[in-house]
Amino acid sequence: MSKTKQRKYIGDAIAEMTPEEKCHASTLICDRLMSIASVIFADTIFAYLPLDDEVNILQLLNQWIDESRTVGVPLVSWESKTMRAGVLSSLDEHTLKITRHGLREPIHRHPIPADIIDVILVPGMGFDTSGGRLGRGGGFYDRYLDLSRPPIVIGIAFDQQILESVQCYTHDQPMTAVVTPTRTLLN
Repeated sequence: MSKTKQRKYIGDAIAEMTPEEKCHASTLICDRLMSIASVIFADTIFAYLPLDDEVNILQLLNQWIDESRTVGVPLVSWESKTMRAGVLSSLDEHTLKITRHGLREPIHRHPIPADIIDVILVPGMGFDTSGGRLGRGGGFYDRYLDLSRPPIVIGIAFDQQILESVQCYTHDQPMTAVVTPTRTLLN
C-alpha cells in the first residue's frame, strides 16, 4: 500500500474514534511513557503540541514543566522546510500562536541546542512494529533526526495507527520505540 493510501486508511480509523476513546487512549499512553526509564530520568524532552488527530500528551507536558525539566516543541521554518526544538515554558494559550496547518508553537522562540536533548517524542500518521514511521509527508522530523538525533526517539500512536509494515525510504528515520495504549514496541 502506498504512503498516500496508508495515510488515508489511518486517518479514517482515527476519525472513527470518539473523543472519549482518544482521551482514554492518550491517558494510557502517558502512563506507559512514565514507566520508561529514559523518559523518567530525562532532563530535556523534545515533544509536540498535539493536533486533534494526535495522541494528547498535554498532561505530561504540564507535569514536566512543573518539575522544571526543559520541554521543547517544534519551531518550524516553513520557508526552509526545517524545524528545531524550542522551549515550551507554559501551555497558557496567550503564550502560544497558531501557525500553518493548525500547529501551535511558543510565541517567543527560544531554541534548545540539539545536543542536550535526551528524548524526543514523535507523533506520526502511522508506525510499524519495526520502528518505521509514516509522517504527514513534509519530512520535517526525518530531516531533524538525520542531523540531530538524540539517544532515544519514541513514536507515539493510538493502536489504530500501527500497521504491519510502513513503506519506508532511506531518508526515513526509524524510531527507537513506539508507544501505544496497549504496548511498547522496541526497535
